[in-house]
Order: sequence, then structure tokens, then C-alpha cells
Amino acid sequence: MDNKIYFRRAGILLAFPLAYLYARLLLANNLSGWEFSAALTAISLAFILVSELVRCGRKAFVNKNTGETVFWYVMMILAAVTSSFGPSEALSTFAVHLCAVYSVLVSNDILLGDRTGGFILADLIHGFYVKSFAGFPNFVTDWSAFKKEGERKKHNPAVVMLITGFILLMIIFFIISLVFISRIDDDIAAAVISYLRTISHYFENMQLDSMIASFVMAVPICFYLYGLMARSAKSDGTREKRIGSNMAAGLEKGRKVPCVITCISAGFFVALYIFFFIKRTAYFTGGFTGIVPDDKLVAYYAREGFFELVGIMAVNMCVYLTIYLFEKRNNAGRTTLGGRILVTLLMSESIIFAVIAMSKLWLYFSIYGYTPKRMLAMWGTLALGFAALMSILTVNRGKSHFRLGVFFTAVSYIAVSILSWILSTI
Repeated sequence: MDNKIYFRRAGILLAFPLAYLYARLLLANNLSGWEFSAALTAISLAFILVSELVRCGRKAFVNKNTGETVFWYVMMILAAVTSSFGPSEALSTFAVHLCAVYSVLVSNDILLGDRTGGFILADLIHGFYVKSFAGFPNFVTDWSAFKKEGERKKHNPAVVMLITGFILLMIIFFIISLVFISRIDDDIAAAVISYLRTISHYFENMQLDSMIASFVMAVPICFYLYGLMARSAKSDGTREKRIGSNMAAGLEKGRKVPCVITCISAGFFVALYIFFFIKRTAYFTGGFTGIVPDDKLVAYYAREGFFELVGIMAVNMCVYLTIYLFEKRNNAGRTTLGGRILVTLLMSESIIFAVIAMSKLWLYFSIYGYTPKRMLAMWGTLALGFAALMSILTVNRGKSHFRLGVFFTAVSYIAVSILSWILSTI
């Protein structure tokens, strides 16, 4: 028998217990922070185990795990471990889900592109919805793995019912005999009563209603999780590569906006920010010098405009992506010289905004200390500033750095979560 069949059997047997544990975690409302992290970490490890069993059950060890697969596995575990003391438990839990789905796609080599890159959002949608829901029937059909190769004989229902009835009768007869014996021997009677009380106490404290609710909820979760894993493991990546190629070709065809229009549009943003820099020089330098306008408190100044600066950075990134998607390329297939200059200026201004925002945030830290929200704001500012830097490199080198941006975002969030724990303990 092919060794892959044992992996398939193990994967399908463990799918429902994994879903049940996940449902129990979702319904739990009395866990402390550390208990939640421990439970989420254990479920993440169990998810990796089941995913690998399902993958090996389809592909054996032909497709060995790459460093990228290991990276997303590690990110998932670290996000789970740091969820209770990171800047945001909800965001960390969401990150665990993102890493879980994406790691399945990466481990099976079915990304829409050749590797992690600009299609990551499409990949996640593909995993969360297409693969998962389309794979629902696999939890039923894959039970065929328990049939021996070439086996077609069906069990006689009458024989199964007779065996079941026989076992039930034996249980009933045993209980009756035990009752008679316990009436004769006081020690046996005491042991039986003690055992029954133990069972009764167990059922009283096991929260049977929660267990039933978790069991019911685990059914669709099991179909969803196993569907994602099995459907991904069955694919050889050909279809995904074709879809990715079609998406890339479609994006290329959509680049029809003349560079004159894109340059004029970007120029308005660049000019606006230059005017703003000149007009509010004191506002920008206060976070570095600690000197703020006389009519404002330091705390008010530190908060004033911070989220607006981050919002401007987000808008600038949208402007860049719009230019990247729609501007007509030159003969070499690159952004035109004018577009490169204006995008470089725009993203440089975004980096300046990021530095100013960080200075204001640091000033606020120095006065009021650490809070999770402030740490989360620092991470968001840092991520947007790094994205602006990668955008400058992309337009000037003609090579996408989106992949590096994705990895930096994941690693920096884990680093901030660990730093958050260190600051909270000081």
C-alpha cells in the first residue's frame, strides 16, 4: 500500500478535533491573556501538523517545504505566542488566520504568482473563499482513503445492526449483574456509588452546553479547514499560475493613462506638501526639539495631527499605486522619467511625514509612557514609511520590492509585539 495513504488517513482523522478545539477557543470567555495565547499557539501548531499531513497525503515528500513556508509557519506561531501581550490581541489573532491560510498556499506552491509578491491580496482571497468553500466536499469524499485498494465490497446493513444490538444487550446484562452483586457485597456497592457520583460531578462541571455548541460549530469549521488543505494539496499549481499570468496581462493592458496626466496629478500633491512644510516649519520641528508653541500644551501638541500625518502617508501610497497601475510605460516597460521623479519626491515627503509622526509619538512616550495603542501607532507609521522607501526603489530600479515590504510588515509586527511585552514589564 502507498505510504501516502497513512498521511491522508491521519489528516482526515485529525481535522475534526482541530476544528473542535478552535470552536472551543472561540466560545471561551473566561480565559486570561496567557491562557488565550497558550491555547492559540497550541491550535496553530495543530493546524501546521494537520496541514502537513494532508499535503504529504497528496504529494508525499515530492514538494519539500521551502524557506518561505517555514517563514510563514514561524510568523503564525509567533503571532499566537505574542497575542496576549502585543499591541492588539484582535490584530494578532487576525494575523494568525492570515498566516494560516497563506502558509497552506505557499506550502503547496499554488500562489497566483511565482512567489510572495503583488498578488498577495488575491492569493488570500483565493485561499479564504475559493479553495476553502470549493473544497467542502473533500471531507466526505476523502474518507475513501480508509478503503483498501480495489475494495468494492459493501458491508451488509443487517449484519451491522445485529452486531450493534448484541453489544448493547451485553452492556445491559452486565449492568443488571452489577446491580445484583452490589446488593450482596457492600464494598462493591460503595465502589459503584462512588463511581456514579464521580461521573455525575464530572458532567456537572464539564459545561455540557458549551461542549455541544462547540461540537455543532466545529462541523462547518472542519469542512472549511479540511477543504482548504485538501483542495490546495490536490492542485499542482498550473491553474493558479495561469490565473496569475492572466491578471498580470490584464494589468499591463490597463496602463493607458498618458504620463503627462499622471505627472500633473502627482505634481499637485508634491507642491501642496512643499507649501505645507514651509508654512508649518515650527510644527514639524517641535517633536525633535521639544519646543512647542507657547499657546499649546506639550501633550496636546504630541497628539495634534499625528493620525492626520499617518492618513496623508496612506493617501500618498494610494496615489503611487494608482500611478503604478494606470500610467502608460515607456518603451523599456518602466515608469517614465517624469513619473519616477515625481513619485520619488512624493514618497520622500511621505518618509518625512513618517519621521515627524514618530518624533511626535516619541515626545508623547517620554511624557505619558507606554500604551498598546501608542505602540500600534508606531508600528503603522514605521510600516508606511518603509513602504514609501520600497516604492522609491521600485520606480527607480524597475524591480518590484513588494515582497520585501510584506516580509518587513510581518517581522516588524512581531518585533513590536515583543517590544510591547518588554515595555509592559518594565
